Amino acid sequence: MYRKISSKESNKVYIKTFDGFDLYYKGKAIYFSNSKAKELLAILVDHGGKEVSLAQLAHFLLDKEDAAAKQSVHMAWHRLKKTLESCGIEGIVKKGRGMYSINCDMVECDSWDMMEKSQDRYFMGEYMPEYSWAEVTLSYLIQKFDEIEAQKTGGGGDMKRWKDTSIDQSKDDSEKPC
Repeated sequence: MYRKISSKESNKVYIKTFDGFDLYYKGKAIYFSNSKAKELLAILVDHGGKEVSLAQLAHFLLDKEDAAAKQSVHMAWHRLKKTLESCGIEGIVKKGRGMYSINCDMVECDSWDMMEKSQDRYFMGEYMPEYSWAEVTLSYLIQKFDEIEAQKTGGGGDMKRWKDTSIDQSKDDSEKPC
């Protein structure tokens, strides 16, 4: 198992971002019937408690910022709130004056632990791989992982090895590693 996801006694929601995005409460996974609602939550988690504007959410979710895209964000927000309310955890997200955020005091998150507490034990080189916009944060996490590993061992971390052996899709097949 990935880790002890969350205690049945804990009132905090656990957010898993490594190796895929998932949400857990009292030891159980939260099911999202709408993928855009789940992605909206993932964007808020990625921003780590900082406010995200309606226009930014529209850009991330739909790669547009027009009125129709903003209406889609409103619908995704409504569906997200409905899902969270059904579990009694609607307080983990906040909205005010066109700005959206996550309530960091009510959640625990593996990637936040790595960045703030230098806890790298669950990072295996993947961060919300289902979302292309998460690649920017992945590069910061790889850098942080290398720093943590360098402090532990006095050398470089495993991510350097992973980066050096990754396949570059822009090259032709003759240049790919075996």
